[in-house]
Amino acid sequence: MTFPSITSFLLGRQYIGIEHFTLKSEEKIALILIEEKKEGLVVSKKDRVSYSQKIAEKWDIKLPFFLVINTNQVIQKEVLSIEPSDDKLLHKAFPNTNWEEFYFEIWRLKTKSVIAITRKTYLDEIVNQYEKQKIIISGISLGICSLSEILEYIKVDQIFTNNQLISKVEDNPIISSNVQDSTISYDINDLEVENRHVLAFSGILRLILNSSPNSGSVISYSEELYDTYNQKQFFAKGIKIMIGVLLAVLLINFAFFTHYYKLAQETTETVLVNKSSLEDIGKIKQRIIVKEEKVKNSVGKTASQSSLLINEIVKEIPSSILLTELIFNPLEKKIKAGEAVLTTDKSITVTGTTLSNDDFTHWIENIEKIKWIDKVLIAHFGKNDANETEFSIKIRLK
Repeated sequence: MTFPSITSFLLGRQYIGIEHFTLKSEEKIALILIEEKKEGLVVSKKDRVSYSQKIAEKWDIKLPFFLVINTNQVIQKEVLSIEPSDDKLLHKAFPNTNWEEFYFEIWRLKTKSVIAITRKTYLDEIVNQYEKQKIIISGISLGICSLSEILEYIKVDQIFTNNQLISKVEDNPIISSNVQDSTISYDINDLEVENRHVLAFSGILRLILNSSPNSGSVISYSEELYDTYNQKQFFAKGIKIMIGVLLAVLLINFAFFTHYYKLAQETTETVLVNKSSLEDIGKIKQRIIVKEEKVKNSVGKTASQSSLLINEIVKEIPSSILLTELIFNPLEKKIKAGEAVLTTDKSITVTGTTLSNDDFTHWIENIEKIKWIDKVLIAHFGKNDANETEFSIKIRLK
């Protein structure tokens, strides 16, 4: 995968070329919009109108504009030399000229050079007119010099512009005035471009390639404009990208914050619930401890009392009496699952056998004299299958 260069990113994929030319003493402009797509360069829009110092609203002023000045305010001469020194070529074509007042561009062919010049005040005024419309000029060429970018792609020997005939045969004059009423299309690397927009298209190609075989002060000025445009685009697009990145980061942070805030809330709620549960468990444990202490005290006290009572009951039991069972606080009924255990408080049940009725009666009397005993009831007294006298008594405590 190939990534676009920073220059391509700043320029974008749409470019507008404008040629200012003079036709029948009237200044006109030819405009062309080129788009760079997967299949290559495509002509998306074109027009040719009179120049009213304002570009129609249908043209996107945010795109890079390449300006070709080819009016009668541009003087073009041919010099039979391709001298590498600009100064020598300028001296041959325009001797005794104050170059502080002029922009110039030199196009060197095989045997000849084409030199185009215009006053700086004129060119600067046109650039200012575009700046007032918030259009940033990103490149400039004078006269027919921008044809240097496409000359090798055009197979025919003659090229018509809006008001000129350009000859590729250097034995003939390269530039001659000619107005072609009908349009002529040129095949430029499989792209059909009309003669009316050939100079503007050549300027766009120079803009895309960011290079030119030509030289001159207008080339230096054009490079300054190109750099200025890129700097402004870098600032404008950089701000948008930074804002986009910042918003994306804030959105991601917000998503993470929301996610972890919910987790924190859930954790806090769980901790509070657990803390409340632990507090409840602690209270329950404390109540159990208190109840256990009460039970221990109660059981201890009861066990102590019951031991004392039982000792009092059985300490003077006659030898003729045999005890078989003694129950302290007997059950009221049988124990069943899911039902409370009920006992008869302050009660003792005693069962056994006796060989002497007198001893039994005497023993009952002695039990009734114990201070903790309220009453003694004989629940059963009689013979069993073994001819033994059985008894069962209930002792009520005070």
